[in-house]
Amino acid sequence: MSNIYQPVINVLKEGKKILIVSHGHPDGDGIGSTLALSQGLKTLGKEVVMFNMDKVPFNLKFLPFSDEIIHSVSQDAKFDVTLMVDCAQRDRVGGDVAKLPREALGKIVLIDHHKIESADCDVLCIDEDAAATGEVVCRLFAAMGLKITPEIANLLFTTFVVDSGSFRYSNTSAGLLKDAAMLVEAGASPWKIAIALDETNPPAYIKLLRSVLATFEMKDCVAWIFLTQQMLNEAGASVDVAEEFINFPRSIDGVEVAILFREQRAGRWKISFRSKYDVDVQKIASVFSGGGHAHAAGCTIEGPIADVKEKVLGEVFRNL
Repeated sequence: MSNIYQPVINVLKEGKKILIVSHGHPDGDGIGSTLALSQGLKTLGKEVVMFNMDKVPFNLKFLPFSDEIIHSVSQDAKFDVTLMVDCAQRDRVGGDVAKLPREALGKIVLIDHHKIESADCDVLCIDEDAAATGEVVCRLFAAMGLKITPEIANLLFTTFVVDSGSFRYSNTSAGLLKDAAMLVEAGASPWKIAIALDETNPPAYIKLLRSVLATFEMKDCVAWIFLTQQMLNEAGASVDVAEEFINFPRSIDGVEVAILFREQRAGRWKISFRSKYDVDVQKIASVFSGGGHAHAAGCTIEGPIADVKEKVLGEVFRNL
């Protein structure tokens, strides 16, 4: 048993009422890990509350128990343990949870696979060798001796698919594939998950994609695209349909770094980075107080888009 799991097991043994949270604008890893942890802990008789400040994205609503995630918490609520999954800071959790007094959260446990500089928690459970936070959860369950039900298997397999790019990214290890095989044996359905994630897009997806691809620019081995609030409004689309848009510039032969500039509101831009080979985009994102992985990272920058673009591209080209 890895040493990183025993402290978590000890905390969970002592706690009865447990809060599970992840970052806002959640992805498949954050949501899948939240749901899997909830189901696993309920088998131990724990009272579990799942919170996210944002709604579950349309393409993740197929996940079992996703409708049980709440989006508001009473300011009188108190918990014995708070599990922060795929998220190292309470301000990234946001919403009502960020407003709760620190003592109301009990022992805070971070479960993650990202390289982090600091964490707002009491117990760290970080496995940087894992491809997804869901893989860390899978290993935690193995250490706890918890049975993987078909529902939990589908939840964890979804996290694997999302964060490994359907087992295409460089983080796809032999260990991940072995764990994936175990989940299929336990009842996960790769085909149903693939259909739900990749082949249930609304018509607005195509309308929005058409507008975003029209902004495509490329210089040397760097390519970038833009997504504005006006594009979303004109397409009648929600932002979650654009989750994988950055993969289009990344897919071009000769592109080493792809960038998506997404307008969150006037003067505030979410920057997503993807790289193929040697460029560490986590290092680039960290310059702007962001984070992530060597090949997938992000940050948020405020200012006019011309200035934001100049700063971001300047840093990218300095790292080529």
